[in-house]
Amino acid sequence: MESIAAILENSTPNGKFSESRPATICEIEVEEPTGEEVLVEIVAGSLCHTDVAMALGKIKEKYPLVMGHEGAGIVREIGDSVTTLSPGDHVVLGRPACGKCEYCRRGRSNLCIERLTSRHNGTLRTGDIRFSRNGEKLYHAHGVSSFTQFTNVTEEVAIKINDKLPLEQATLLGCGVFTGAGAVMNTANVEAGSSVAIFGVGGVGLSAVQGAAVRGAVHIIAVDMVPEKLKIAKKLGATHTINASEEDPVNRIKEITDGRGVDYAFDVAGSTKVIEQAAECLHSTGSIVLVGITPAKKSTLNINLYDMVVREKSIIGSFNGSYSLQTAIPMLADLVVAGRMSLKEMITGTRPLDQINEAMEALDGGAEIRQVILPPK
Repeated sequence: MESIAAILENSTPNGKFSESRPATICEIEVEEPTGEEVLVEIVAGSLCHTDVAMALGKIKEKYPLVMGHEGAGIVREIGDSVTTLSPGDHVVLGRPACGKCEYCRRGRSNLCIERLTSRHNGTLRTGDIRFSRNGEKLYHAHGVSSFTQFTNVTEEVAIKINDKLPLEQATLLGCGVFTGAGAVMNTANVEAGSSVAIFGVGGVGLSAVQGAAVRGAVHIIAVDMVPEKLKIAKKLGATHTINASEEDPVNRIKEITDGRGVDYAFDVAGSTKVIEQAAECLHSTGSIVLVGITPAKKSTLNINLYDMVVREKSIIGSFNGSYSLQTAIPMLADLVVAGRMSLKEMITGTRPLDQINEAMEALDGGAEIRQVILPPK
């Protein structure tokens, strides 16, 4: 099947998207689904900082690849081994999961061993490649590849959702929402009445804000340096906002909590400085939850280990919200349909597929939260 897609030809380290234009728009061939594969017509994709990191070579990938790892669409064809989906189903694209390894068996498919193997090889979970261009194989982006009219994924990646949720909004559920909300609702398991500080309120951080609101946190403190993001955080449930470019967040958090500090501090920025601030603003028995991805190289932290021990503070890692996405994505979609969460405020722009380079430049510059990318009809 022919499809128009965005291809990342290679990474452009330290490059400017407006000059290097690393993504090209071209016609590709998508193979028909066989076995446990599903052909999905993409209605909308959304752009994430991970896509930008791929373009800048900050994440090791196989090139050329069909871009996009957040997407939503409609199932058009299924392979003969597919049992959970039918043509016409509305789906959000999650991530591969084998269902058999120790992590999948424990309900932690976000850590699936096979998922990592296929991701690094640029294939489907099965090891197959289903994209080509003039006979040249094109790699898959994290087993998803949503910046195309049609994509081919394994069955567990296409997750059926409530069809009352518009797909142009549902695409955000494909990464940032389950990562942020899951860090609060699943990894940390925030209790009602807790105090929470969220450092960095882009798409992931705003999802964390909403997760804290759903859980009934009494203080939901959003910290960022972009006033527009803080305004949106307030609309989505933040009880307080702090512009870190204007005031010290640690001092302000302690003022808000009457000197007590917060029970949970979420680093969504992936910053060692933020982690250090998070440690300082914690109450006894509080937890720092690491959500943002820091550089792969080792980082040095300057935190008071004595204080961490005698006040029983902890540091927890959270990857993809510690969720099994086959459970998380339909649950989050239902919360949106029920009005307990909202996605539309997080969409700060909509662009056609042929403006993908401009979209990456805008996101890299900090001007956007989530941009929805629309494939050609």
